[in-house]
Amino acid sequence: MRMSNFAELSTGGDQPKVADLANQLLIITPVEYKTGIQTVHGETDAIEVRVTNLDTNEEHENILFFNVALKNALKNKVGQRVLARIGQGTAKPGKSAPWILIDATSNPADLAKANAYIGNAGAKQPAVPAPAEAKQVVDANSLTPEVLALLAQLGQQPK
Repeated sequence: MRMSNFAELSTGGDQPKVADLANQLLIITPVEYKTGIQTVHGETDAIEVRVTNLDTNEEHENILFFNVALKNALKNKVGQRVLARIGQGTAKPGKSAPWILIDATSNPADLAKANAYIGNAGAKQPAVPAPAEAKQVVDANSLTPEVLALLAQLGQQPK
C-alpha cells in the first residue's frame, strides 16, 4: 500500500447522476449559475448545486445540473435550500421525459426529516473545548444584581 500526502484526482465517477437521485428526498442548495460551459455537445449553461440525500445520508458537492427544467427551477434559488424530490415530467413526442423537481415541503414527514437533519447538522462536528487556561475568573463584587440572580437560578455561585 502506497502512502501519499496528496489526494488522488477524481474522475467524476463519484458524483451521482440525476437518475441516481430520482425519488430521493433531497436538500438541494444551488451554489452558482454557470454560463458558457464547454461540453461534447457544445457550449451550454448549468447550475452548480450541493445535494444532501436524506434517504441515503450522502452529501455531494459541485454537482452540475444541465437539465433545462432543473436549471430553471433552481437558478433563482442560489444560496437557498430547496427541499424536493427529483421526478420525471411528461415527455413530448419523440423526446425523453424531462427531470423535474417535486416540492417536498407540503409532506409533513419529509419536512420533519429535513428539519431534523438541519437541526442536527451542527452536532456532526463536536465543539472544541476551550483550553483550561482560557477560563476567566470574575470577581463576584463586579457582577450586577441581575447577573447574580440569574446565577442563583442556575444553581451557580460566583467565586
